[in-house]
Amino acid sequence: MFDILNDFTARPALFAGFDTAALWADPHVAQQMLKLHLAPEHGIASRRHAEIDAMCRWIDAEIGLAGTRLTDLGCGPGLYARRFHAAGTRVTGLDLSAPSLAHAREVACPEGRFVEGDYLHDPLPEADVVTLIYGDVCAMPEAARHRLFGRVRETLPPGGRFVLDAFPPAGFDAREEGAEIGRRLGDGFWAAGDYVGLRATFLYPEALAALDRYLIVEPERQREVFAWLQYLAPARLAAELEACGFESGPARDAVTGAPWEGGERPYALVARAR
Repeated sequence: MFDILNDFTARPALFAGFDTAALWADPHVAQQMLKLHLAPEHGIASRRHAEIDAMCRWIDAEIGLAGTRLTDLGCGPGLYARRFHAAGTRVTGLDLSAPSLAHAREVACPEGRFVEGDYLHDPLPEADVVTLIYGDVCAMPEAARHRLFGRVRETLPPGGRFVLDAFPPAGFDAREEGAEIGRRLGDGFWAAGDYVGLRATFLYPEALAALDRYLIVEPERQREVFAWLQYLAPARLAAELEACGFESGPARDAVTGAPWEGGERPYALVARAR
């Protein structure tokens, strides 16, 4: 037990344990995430639904989605895909969560095409527009971002658009290191039966990154989840996109599309493929 706890409380190397599929590997957790996505009045797993409405409206106004092919990376249960389809685009969604994809296909957007897969590794369809929404770009290290941006560029024609949003550096200032332990930590989020959950939060100021490391101990098994988040300045993200064949427009408020005024509010970039 000492070895387990000693290892858990030791500060990992930056982006150690990075695994985009880890959170979705457990069927119970995937179902819990789906419930959070579908709750309209909070922003834990996705934006509040009124904010999704607003974001999709300005994206359509900026790009003109009618008649395009759109790939929604990390599409979840199709909350954005449904709105994009209503604007006249042909939507393909890609996600790791089978329960969320089932909701997308059966409820949110039966007209769309939804594929279970990892957008860092699995084939991406050709498209005119690609979206990566709700800070997914902040959950991966720079090398993974570079790989993804290059793969997205290959699917787009010259002039195609890549829309993504991110959490700015001011958000890092509000983070604190700490730890907690509890029976059924997260009110049963991590498992259906009995378990003890531990969370340790580590900050990496030099990289503006934070790690929430979870250890979930059930009677018959234990598992760890590493949840990374790096806070990215618009200029840095634009430079990373440029290195992969994009020209980025000015930062916008992610929800309203108005010019981004700084602070903690998430911003969005609309990048054009060269």
